[in-house]
Amino acid sequence: MTGPSLCGSSDQRGIALVIALLAVSVLSALGISLSLVVNTETRIAGNFSGAREALYAADGALEIGAQELLAVADWDLVLSGRALSTFVDGDPTGLRPLGDGRFVSLSEVTDLANSEPRPWGANNPQWRLFAFGRFSPAAYVIVWAADDTAENDGDPARDGRGVANRGSGILCLRAASLGREGAYKVLEATVRRSLGPSGEPVHEMLSWHDVR
Repeated sequence: MTGPSLCGSSDQRGIALVIALLAVSVLSALGISLSLVVNTETRIAGNFSGAREALYAADGALEIGAQELLAVADWDLVLSGRALSTFVDGDPTGLRPLGDGRFVSLSEVTDLANSEPRPWGANNPQWRLFAFGRFSPAAYVIVWAADDTAENDGDPARDGRGVANRGSGILCLRAASLGREGAYKVLEATVRRSLGPSGEPVHEMLSWHDVR
């Protein structure tokens, strides 16, 4: 007599092994997908946080620049680059380290700002460094000042005088914030100096806009 056939048991074990391998493959694929999703979401959250931080730093830098302008009696000194804010970390030249190990050249970013289109011709702003330094451990800020675009004297290094000059007593400020992971924010504002209720000098933000 012959014993019972074992073919059915072998087939079942083979099918079970295939099912187990498929299950492992599916679970591995799900694990990899979940890991990619988590990593992507983490990067998105980090980029969003860095962008918001850069925005707040640039806005704070504008306020610093506007407040510091009040201490300069003759704004021609600012427009010609002869007067700087007290918020500086050295000479207005050379490289500055950023929070993520990169460096920024003050001269290069100034040249870049001044290389933008010139829709106002001779009255186009000529950005001069005014304030620069670390705003927070992760953000380095730079503030430039320039003559108001409403000027009509054709001299960007001089604040126009006289009633006929609509830009008299008004300057433009440009603030850039360089943050983590390449975060970069640029804001511009138009500032006018006036007198407060007690006769003290105060600044008015006439306009504020997001450049990039």
